[in-house]
Amino acid sequence: MNRPRLLFIDDEEVNRSNFQQTFADEYEILLASSGEEALEVMAREDGLALILSDQRMPGLSGAEVLARAREIAPHAERIMITGYSEPEDIMAAINQGQVYRYILKPWASGELRIAIIHAVERYQLKEENRALFSALEAKNAELEELVRSRTMELKNLQSLLPICSYCRKVRDDKNAWHELEVYLLRHNDILFTHGICPHCYDKAMTENMRLLREGAQEGE
Repeated sequence: MNRPRLLFIDDEEVNRSNFQQTFADEYEILLASSGEEALEVMAREDGLALILSDQRMPGLSGAEVLARAREIAPHAERIMITGYSEPEDIMAAINQGQVYRYILKPWASGELRIAIIHAVERYQLKEENRALFSALEAKNAELEELVRSRTMELKNLQSLLPICSYCRKVRDDKNAWHELEVYLLRHNDILFTHGICPHCYDKAMTENMRLLREGAQEGE
């Protein structure tokens, strides 16, 4: 199983070295010596579970870095590391970076380890929820497509009207046969008027003329 990936940002090399030595056995550690370098790492690396940043650094502050992290690596949890005498930094981290929590310097390995464990568990739980939600959306889309397909099938079946090829009677859903005019009147509120098409008129007139000639011949 892949180890959770942590990004630790601090401009002091000794702090980066201590963090690496303390947590490298448990996590995959990525290091950055400035806020600018950290942003490059975030843009390049996927699957960051946690970003930890010192507040007071040359260039971008920790609060600014964590605020940018919300856009670049939005799923990663964020922890601010700051000094005792920096309450304004804590408020900046909360307001700008929406940090999960902050750790006071100098940090104790035990306290920081517990904070990291909780942050990583929080990240993993959110990832599981996102995966479940994505799977649920996929299932819902699949179900909607199935319902749409079955609905179309039913509509097609309903549009098929069984009709006798000899007498033109229509069979209803109770297996009873009806005259076409009666069936359509019951199901569509349609009233029929009768006329004759040109083809049938010509045919009928030809037949009538034939019968009249035959009748005249018999009368002679």
